[in-house]
Amino acid sequence: MYFAMNGPPTAKSYSMNHRSRGKIVVLWVPLCISLWFSYSYALKYLTREPEQYGIYIARHDWLYAHIIAGLFALLLGPAQLYLGLNERTAIVHRVMGVTYVLAVMAGGTAAFYLAAYNDFGWVFTFGFGSMAAAWMITTILATIAICLRQKEQHREWMIRSYVVTFGFVFFRVLFEAFDMAKLGTIVERKTAAVWLAWAVPLFITETVLQARKIFAPRPKLVPVQSAQSYTIAHEPVRLQVEPEAPTQGLS
Repeated sequence: MYFAMNGPPTAKSYSMNHRSRGKIVVLWVPLCISLWFSYSYALKYLTREPEQYGIYIARHDWLYAHIIAGLFALLLGPAQLYLGLNERTAIVHRVMGVTYVLAVMAGGTAAFYLAAYNDFGWVFTFGFGSMAAAWMITTILATIAICLRQKEQHREWMIRSYVVTFGFVFFRVLFEAFDMAKLGTIVERKTAAVWLAWAVPLFITETVLQARKIFAPRPKLVPVQSAQSYTIAHEPVRLQVEPEAPTQGLS
């Protein structure tokens, strides 16, 4: 009945369905992981009870700011990517984009302070500081690109920015995995996790973005004839036919 009324599904309809499903995945999968991370690890620090901060008790204000700003960026990111892919609701996209940028700037600033004053050594300091720098730089470049109306560059840099935002989730997952496997000391686990959490995902993301450009189908090139191959048509010759002289009748 459906085919009789609307015809069989075409390749174009299948492609549109796959794209819509992909956009839904872009929205819900990171959002669900972000909510799990917030509930399991981040929210326990949003308290004024000193015992919850552990070694961060002397820096709990900076940790507090970092977590709140990071949660804003983490939860806004999937919605921003979804709205950007659909290219609709431009006003909402801009307002949420400004909020995301401000959250990254605040969270990155707090991350620099926490990286400078930590208890895990200078290698951890450089790893955490590098993640904060990559977080802010990718977001700034995405902002500059959209101000210059370079939409494709803006989309790519926003993807990179959110991958680094998600690095804080990867850091916790990797540290828990190393801790369960009893690999090295706690300092070695945190140091390895803080480097792997953002460098590896960002490298994979960059590989995918560039590979899509390399293997994208190329437009067919139509050979253009040179100017010498064209000939100038001469104007048609107009023949003038003289009228015949009138024939005189016989006398």
